[in-house]
Amino acid sequence: MRKPISLSAMMIAVFLFAGCVRVSELPTKTEPDPGEVTPETVETTEIAETSQIVETTQVVETTEITDALGACEPVTIGEWYPLFDDESFYEWKPSESQTTWSVVDGALVSNGPRSHLFYNGPIVLHDFKNFELKLQFKLEGQSNSGLFFHTKFSDAASPPQGYEVQINSSPKETRKTGSLFGVRGIYVDFVPDGQWADLWLKVTGNRIQVKINDVLLADYVQPDNPPRTRSGRVLSSGTFALQAHDPETKAAYRNIQVKILADDATDDGDTSYIPDPDPEFAKQIDEFGSRNVPLIDYHIHLRGGMTVEKAVIAQAKTGVQSGVLENSGAGWPLSDNEKIRAFIEAAEPFPVFIGMQVNDRDWFTAIDPELIALFDYILGDTMIMVDENGKAQKLWAEDEYSTDDLDAWLERYFQHCMTVANEPITIMANPTWLPPRVADHYDAFWNDDRMTQLIDAAVKNNVAFEIQVGSPFPNDKFIELAKSKGAKFTIGRNNTTADDKHDMLPSFEKMRKHELGADNMLLITPKLRD
Repeated sequence: MRKPISLSAMMIAVFLFAGCVRVSELPTKTEPDPGEVTPETVETTEIAETSQIVETTQVVETTEITDALGACEPVTIGEWYPLFDDESFYEWKPSESQTTWSVVDGALVSNGPRSHLFYNGPIVLHDFKNFELKLQFKLEGQSNSGLFFHTKFSDAASPPQGYEVQINSSPKETRKTGSLFGVRGIYVDFVPDGQWADLWLKVTGNRIQVKINDVLLADYVQPDNPPRTRSGRVLSSGTFALQAHDPETKAAYRNIQVKILADDATDDGDTSYIPDPDPEFAKQIDEFGSRNVPLIDYHIHLRGGMTVEKAVIAQAKTGVQSGVLENSGAGWPLSDNEKIRAFIEAAEPFPVFIGMQVNDRDWFTAIDPELIALFDYILGDTMIMVDENGKAQKLWAEDEYSTDDLDAWLERYFQHCMTVANEPITIMANPTWLPPRVADHYDAFWNDDRMTQLIDAAVKNNVAFEIQVGSPFPNDKFIELAKSKGAKFTIGRNNTTADDKHDMLPSFEKMRKHELGADNMLLITPKLRD
């Protein structure tokens, strides 16, 4: 890397690196070492072993080097440099198919068999460590593309070295644009088809940050010895590659620029909301990511200071995709159709799942069906029950109901649970929950027969069960029985405020204990965004 160096304070160390001569800063010396080459005494130094030439001046702004293969482009740390001249493949090299990529209207465009297009140009001889990169991309139809970094040329079906930022609109691949493939998943595609979008990527040390249209989608700190199914998917150094995954992919890239950062550059990432996850949390997220297990918190309430913007930052920092929702019904935030529509429209521009928690049992007839159809999911629970007089009872408030006839009340409560499981909801939160007043009857109440009835109804109606942080429900017996019957599961925090802990470790522990993998976790297909 090359950076202006004041000769009054610095000497120049010249050394070979990947076929390119680099200039680095050294502490000031009072006397040069014997035989040391200095700009004050030599204007051109020939390095016979490589036939490379270093040109120096009184203040070294850049260093020009040539070798048998071409030129190492002069660069300055902290400045932007184009990687594509808008006209030719002069500095790019395709793998596999040699006919897939072309230059159309100033963009690199894919249209053909699988191929990766590697930057092979003179900027630091295409060996980047710390950097910022920005480009524009456009996808047409069902396209699966991506940006590899810290990689090297390979004719393999997928480059074995480096990370990939997904750029994907194909329904065949669930991990969408902004995902770090095999590490962090984004499952909502919020980039309109056929429109140019901005991508920004920054790597500093062990931190990777990705933004799409200035929205932070990944702020990932690679832990020590990260679990990987592909050993080369780690930070090192290398070049960039653009992916054409298959013949259906129609991807275009333009305005590709890079900024070289110092080898010792650091970055704290986004600190506007939450700190970096602790190392144990990060390793567990990585372990699930390496097995492509979707981690999605569908139970994030926009209350107590929580906003959609904060939910986006949380998913970028933690690696757990966000699903945001509001409560609906009389006396709740989404109390009428107008408020429901406003909530959906406010959340739509963001890469999050959009849901609604229903409280009134007539919700599916009281709310406009066209609005219900716009939600990605509906969440329900059993904590509000209608009594025999039609009055809604909040069961967490003991003064709102009576259990004088305990057996009759418990039977009515079970029928209430079955009613919720048979509603057109997507997720049942707090399954098998009992109100505090009757909690000591749990084992007797939730016998095998009742558990089986509830699970069978949920499976029949495609209702998933939530494993909630901070809640003992559902218990291990229920999870095993539900898993054996093909039920799906989700995780959720059910936050009260924006500052509630983002620690999902208790849910992860249950997932590992019961060996819940990608086939067991609910992955919703989000509704199309305008």
